[in-house]
Amino acid sequence: MSDADTPLRWHGLAKAEQLSGIRRSIEEWNERAGLSVDLSQMVALAMYEAMANVVEHAYRDDGIGTLDVELRRDRDAILGVVADEGHWHVSTPEEQHHRGRGLALIERLAAQVTVLPGNTGTKVRMRWPIERKEPDTDARLRFLDAVTDAGLARLSTEAVLRELLARIHDLLLVDTASVLTYDRSGDHLVATATVGLEQQILRPTRIAVGNGNSGGLASRVAQSQEPLIVDQIDHTTVETPLLWESGVTSLLGVPMVAAGTLVGVLRVGVTGERKFTDQDILLLRVAADRLALAVQAHSSNAESSATTALQRSLLPSRLPSVAGLDFAGRYAPGADLGVGGDWYDVFPLSGGRIGIVIGDVAGHGFPAAVVMGRLRSALRAYALDNEAPEVVLDKLDRKASHFEAGVMATVAYAVVEPTAGRLTLCLAGHLRPVLAMPGRPSEFVDAPVDPPIGFSLKGRHRRSHVVDVPPGATVCFYTDGLIERRDRPIDAGLAELLNAVAAVPSETVCAELMTEFVEGQPTADDVALLVVHRTEDG
Repeated sequence: MSDADTPLRWHGLAKAEQLSGIRRSIEEWNERAGLSVDLSQMVALAMYEAMANVVEHAYRDDGIGTLDVELRRDRDAILGVVADEGHWHVSTPEEQHHRGRGLALIERLAAQVTVLPGNTGTKVRMRWPIERKEPDTDARLRFLDAVTDAGLARLSTEAVLRELLARIHDLLLVDTASVLTYDRSGDHLVATATVGLEQQILRPTRIAVGNGNSGGLASRVAQSQEPLIVDQIDHTTVETPLLWESGVTSLLGVPMVAAGTLVGVLRVGVTGERKFTDQDILLLRVAADRLALAVQAHSSNAESSATTALQRSLLPSRLPSVAGLDFAGRYAPGADLGVGGDWYDVFPLSGGRIGIVIGDVAGHGFPAAVVMGRLRSALRAYALDNEAPEVVLDKLDRKASHFEAGVMATVAYAVVEPTAGRLTLCLAGHLRPVLAMPGRPSEFVDAPVDPPIGFSLKGRHRRSHVVDVPPGATVCFYTDGLIERRDRPIDAGLAELLNAVAAVPSETVCAELMTEFVEGQPTADDVALLVVHRTEDG
């Protein structure tokens, strides 16, 4: 029996990181079977799409299940089968009809496709006549092959994004291509990689996603998680001025989604008279799916350490919505020391009051993150039973001294009364927050600073300070990583911060501070930032 007569069979777990290796085996089998280059590409790509569909849809709510792959030669045809044992979950009528979006592409690549759904899984059968030839598919095949290249799996996330964008730029003949990854903690899109016209201004630009059918193209694609073409390019339709200033006439954005979760947005643009078509949407969605899987796979590897997972799990995914107040927060690991013990928190209390916390545990890495988690939980528990911030931090100090010997942490804890416009603040070794009020220069809150948590008070009690927060005022809490730099004294950083904080909405303050103090000048220490703004009707 020749190699061509020996079927290729694979059985294992349906994991994204397995697909590149299986595809290489399929390509090797195709070569041994003597398939033409075009037919080999169509077989490999269709099988890959079917396998990616299983990873994407078959086990979304059931964990990771099995994947079965078979490829064999039968007389004058190549037969491929991809099967799973999952319960499919697809989000749109079109996906329901096709049993996943990838099947629409498979039907274009294979001469015959049969989908056999069932209660115990789905089986996709594909057939190719050995003499099949479709010259008009060459361009599409080159594109699909480029964006699903197995060799990309060996690159870093940043390198994958740059390489894929370069291929999209060249093969789709667009003038600009960008990836904006989704930052769930701040509900923002962050410009991560770009080629073409926008490359000259690449920096970590943040675009608010928001709610409803509002904003520019990227935020609207993220909101709807559906493709969008915009042929009117101006400040009302796109977020980046360079796009309309450079003569871009049409933009296409598609969501990057992996396992039902938004990962980001892929956006391309052209100049001149060209308009994007349904075929462009189809191809770009394939590219977006591959980008999403790459980002998710690489992010999973990078974030597999317990330190990062713990730190992120303890930061609020969304800040509460409170009448009369708006909140915004940011966290960024240090460029040198990575994730540390910085955190922020906002939670409701009895009587309509709101608890606000920001803190910094001494040290970095897993030990600091673990201690931070325990202090955060303890502070929340004490806050539910005690109205006064100084009492809460006294109890937290006794807990830390008893159970966390040797631990040192700075903490600012405040209780806000929204209707009264009053904030009661206690500082345990923490930097004073900035208060900005309409029509007045910003100032540091004149509150007493007691010793940090873990420092013996020798029988003394902590003190609190009441701050009036009139309508339109903003209070900015931060950790020292925001303003400390090796090349300047801390007083200089504090002075810059004072000048930067204005009596404007919290999201604006956060975005501007991150741009001015963090983006483009990586910090050695991690950074936490929490801003509260009392609205004009508050």
